[in-house]
Amino acid sequence: MIRVVKVGGSLFDLPDLPERLRGWLAQQPPAHNVLIAGGGPLVEQVRAWNAAEPIEEAAAHWMCVDLLTVTAHLLHSWLPEMPLVEDDRLLCQRVGEEGATIFGPAPWMRRSEPGLPGTWLPSNWDTTSDSIAGRLAAALLADEFVLLKSALPRRKTSRELSALAAVGYIDSILALMAPELPPTRLVNLRATPPIEARVPRPGEGPG
Repeated sequence: MIRVVKVGGSLFDLPDLPERLRGWLAQQPPAHNVLIAGGGPLVEQVRAWNAAEPIEEAAAHWMCVDLLTVTAHLLHSWLPEMPLVEDDRLLCQRVGEEGATIFGPAPWMRRSEPGLPGTWLPSNWDTTSDSIAGRLAAALLADEFVLLKSALPRRKTSRELSALAAVGYIDSILALMAPELPPTRLVNLRATPPIEARVPRPGEGPG
């Protein structure tokens, strides 16, 4: 079983984030967990620069993608027992076993992702680490996709990805990817204990 887990950058200011992650992972069914770190404050800084003086969209996109290497290394420094891999071929060798891998997606985004079938990731602000993680989950034929965030959507908001994109909870590209994704969960990792919500499958109706 393969589980792709996006660790939201909004969680990086939690002083006990490593312990929360280890505790949450320990409670999950056995799988190989592939962790992708969000961009957090680093990407927000690029957004701030862009607001002050617009940056060409593709250039800003690749700046943000490269910053995911920095946050992957940060996550690895907090979870040193989890190997950090930036080669998707090595990742594919690892996912057949239980355990966990932190994945730095920048080389994969440049070399492999554009040639994959399915919803392609545009080189602009529409693509965020959520859709990068979702694209990886689809590429790996993962059994599950989990978004670890700082909050769940508001109670009256549908859990369908299109509705979540409409309120800015996820990016619009991830919503387009819905038919390609494995079963998906949302987790508020700031809550004690974590609170979860299931995303309905396409055609299943509102969650």
